[in-house]
Amino acid sequence: MANLFFSYSHKDEELRNELEVHLAMLQRQGLITAWHDRRIGAGKDIHSEISAELESADIILLLVSAHFLASDYCMTER
Repeated sequence: MANLFFSYSHKDEELRNELEVHLAMLQRQGLITAWHDRRIGAGKDIHSEISAELESADIILLLVSAHFLASDYCMTER
């Protein structure tokens, strides 16, 4: 099973949701698990959660858009 990490601008969340629907068959077949930052639980440290998921990702999917390129969070090194 491959771990997939979504990197996207929150302004493109609707598009990410739609893409996740397209990937649902692969998830159902157990070929991938998909993760994005909206799965971070309350009270968790955002940066450490994202770093941990990035480290364990087999696939990092960048949803590049104008919003993504304009995002300081998406475009800066941590």
